[in-house]
Amino acid sequence: AHCWLWVTNNTLRVGFDIMEEWGFPVKSVFTWIKLRMGLGNTLRSCTEHVLLGIRGKCPVKVKNQINFGIFTPKCEHSHKPEEFHEIIQRVSPGPYLEMFARRRPSSPEWDVWGNEIDSDIVIPGYPVPEYSGRAFMTDKPKEQEV
Repeated sequence: AHCWLWVTNNTLRVGFDIMEEWGFPVKSVFTWIKLRMGLGNTLRSCTEHVLLGIRGKCPVKVKNQINFGIFTPKCEHSHKPEEFHEIIQRVSPGPYLEMFARRRPSSPEWDVWGNEIDSDIVIPGYPVPEYSGRAFMTDKPKEQEV
């Protein structure tokens, strides 16, 4: 199987750890270049990345896909480029599932699962999560302001 996982610049290490834990050794990284000034304390991030992990001997369909591209202007928060579904379909054999989807891909070959869209599938024992408004990116609890 193939697993494509979006990560930001400051979550790259976490993404690699998650992919390894799931049993998908990372084989490549794809970089999305955003045509805008991003956030950052040292360098201003104007890229996001997608880790490609492969479990087992699932082949890639093409071997000429470059690992950067999709130059896009600023979109709404967390909106990923629509063109990326085409890249996945070119590289990875189906079937295709986007988890935590916010919108339906233009290709009818995709199933979606998420709390911001009518999900196509039911995963027994894993209900669509409710959005909590909290981020869980740290092991340490945040200090409460008094």
